[in-house]
Amino acid sequence: MPDRGTGIFENRWDFRHLAIWTAAALLLGASWLMPATREWWDALDLVVFRALNETVTWGYGPAAFWALTGDRLFDVFSAFVLAGFYLIVITRDGMPGFRHGLAFGAATIVLLAIVVALQRELIEFPRLSPTLVLDNVHSIADYVSWSRAKEGSGSSFPGDHATVAMLLTLSWWLAYGWRVGVIAALLTIIFSLPRMAAGAHWLTDAAGGGGFVVFVVAALMLGTPVFHKLYSFFRPYTDRATDYVFARVPGTRGKP
Repeated sequence: MPDRGTGIFENRWDFRHLAIWTAAALLLGASWLMPATREWWDALDLVVFRALNETVTWGYGPAAFWALTGDRLFDVFSAFVLAGFYLIVITRDGMPGFRHGLAFGAATIVLLAIVVALQRELIEFPRLSPTLVLDNVHSIADYVSWSRAKEGSGSSFPGDHATVAMLLTLSWWLAYGWRVGVIAALLTIIFSLPRMAAGAHWLTDAAGGGGFVVFVVAALMLGTPVFHKLYSFFRPYTDRATDYVFARVPGTRGKP
């Protein structure tokens, strides 16, 4: 199992990491809630939205790009891109890496599902997106008649899609090193921009709300044995599934 020495697969508590990442989450959350620092976040939100939304007016090409990438079908494309990238990563080290990657992927998916479900119950509140509170907003639909891009939300905080992508970045960075993490981070930024340009989300829906969740999950992964237990639970089942599949595929010789 190619553990990069991060401790995420160790069956132990690490109270130093637990304290550091929990404190980071609390500080980030407090900076968004406290009036003095919230002004800075709000100013940054406005600058980023205006800059991105202005690109809609640059012509049919940029507007069509945001229309395509802001469509819900693009979420499916994004998922395939991330899955394909992950498949490339876990097949680099042959069968041992592939087996490890399947178990790691299963544990990550379950953890993400639990976190997103809890996020919706505990964190989400009715924050209006830019298009619902600002004037002089450029609608993509005004420039591209066929656009189905999401341009508004009555509950934009935190951004689910950005949060999931950020959590994948965190887990892949911890398990496979900074090079994989940087690529995942770039993909996260690319996949998060369309909804910000369209006005369905503020920057802080991702950076603030999503960032808070990511820090909490980092505390769990690095400071507790939670991920180790998930990984250990799934490993026998994914190994069994791998053996079953490759035993029946001619010419594989036990390799992915």
